[in-house]
Amino acid sequence: MKKPVSIRILAAALLVSACGNEPAPENADTVNSVVLDVSDSVIVLPDSPMEVALDFSNRLGMNNPSCFELITREFADSLPIDSLSPQQIFGRWRAFDAGGRLNAIQENLEGRRTSYYCTIRRMEMPAINRIDFLLSDDAWLIDGFGIELPQNIEDSLTIEQLADLVLLYPQVRREMHVVRMLYDDCVMDSVQSYASLNAAVESGTDFRDFILDLQQDSYSVLAMSNIRRAGKYQIIKERAETGFSDLPSDLIILINIWKEMAYISKSVLSHRHEAMQGLYAGGIWNEPDIAEEEERLAGFREFFLSVSDLVEARDSLSRTYPVLLTSGSNEPLAQVEIDLDPHQLEQKMDNDVGVVVWRALAVELNGDSDPERVIYWAGNLYMFEGTPSGYRLVWRTYENYESDFHADFISQPSGRQGCREVTFTGVEGGYEYFLGYSDAGDPLFRRIRTMAEDTSLNEEHIR
Repeated sequence: MKKPVSIRILAAALLVSACGNEPAPENADTVNSVVLDVSDSVIVLPDSPMEVALDFSNRLGMNNPSCFELITREFADSLPIDSLSPQQIFGRWRAFDAGGRLNAIQENLEGRRTSYYCTIRRMEMPAINRIDFLLSDDAWLIDGFGIELPQNIEDSLTIEQLADLVLLYPQVRREMHVVRMLYDDCVMDSVQSYASLNAAVESGTDFRDFILDLQQDSYSVLAMSNIRRAGKYQIIKERAETGFSDLPSDLIILINIWKEMAYISKSVLSHRHEAMQGLYAGGIWNEPDIAEEEERLAGFREFFLSVSDLVEARDSLSRTYPVLLTSGSNEPLAQVEIDLDPHQLEQKMDNDVGVVVWRALAVELNGDSDPERVIYWAGNLYMFEGTPSGYRLVWRTYENYESDFHADFISQPSGRQGCREVTFTGVEGGYEYFLGYSDAGDPLFRRIRTMAEDTSLNEEHIR
């Protein structure tokens, strides 16, 4: 809805005032032309996000399909608009909360965005606590809703029952495996990249002093980790918005929960990243106001992981296990989805000229009779630990480490009974690499110089 503000009257008044009783100018056509241009001028003001939300609420209250005009096409594409009424899709709102908080407008690759934090109770559906907006063609449109985690969800449906329900729906079961893998990848990235900072803070070093003392290369390790993790959370959110149909309401709630978990995770990470950037670049530390978001995130995360743990342990139905590999440090992240087949010793894909694009090798690395999978793709290595019901990401590299990983790797005995390790020579030929498990049972990656005179001095462990 647009609000044109005409200035015809103002232009006419100014014209009369300027002319008074003076004779008309000789070239009347020129004057008329000017009046026409001025009288046709308008100032177009788009409805504010709050006005759009209120308009949407009013149309929804009448179950009017015109409310779909107030949402973005991407959001609409994720909804079953053709088969359900507006109230069946969005629920019946008890009231619109006009006392919420509107965030500052932010701009990214998608355009200008803002969110309205509120509490809108709905009949028969979880409450809404956030409305997302996107400025599209000079108009604010609704681009999604955030939901509250129902406090009584465990009363109506226990976590165990929900996990069993997930196992009955292959598309949900598959997607939950992918989401858990991406979540574990984010945790691993954070632990590896922030290890030095976390150790320093635990020993008493002030966080701000540590950041300000970093060299550019060291600071980039932290910044790139933030960007990679934000990209993975975005993938989780986007995948949750498409690809599901004809699901029970309990599974729809579960999918919304992990979608909201990803959204809040990225939001919290973005606030922390901006504060850290401000500190490093200008020496100014602005503590991010994220306590409320962190509290909500903790609830979503605990619920998702509780269900996911049971699904991972109980899934004896999947013949293959889906993994989504990511690469790079720019959004959108490069990605490839692979179905790991526990019944094949080797899986790979070649391009048109016969070069290996990715390769997955089954190797028993820790001696538990469930072979691990070591994958090469896009210059990175990924280690998935074998479990009785699938795989779990336990180690990987980031950013094409030293650019000398390649797909020509083999396995050999490791020296530990019943265990092997993967070995290969780098592209440059200067190092031989070994990937396996340490005596403590942790993934261990090491390299040795291939030159004979240096082999006794140059073994090192690589994170």
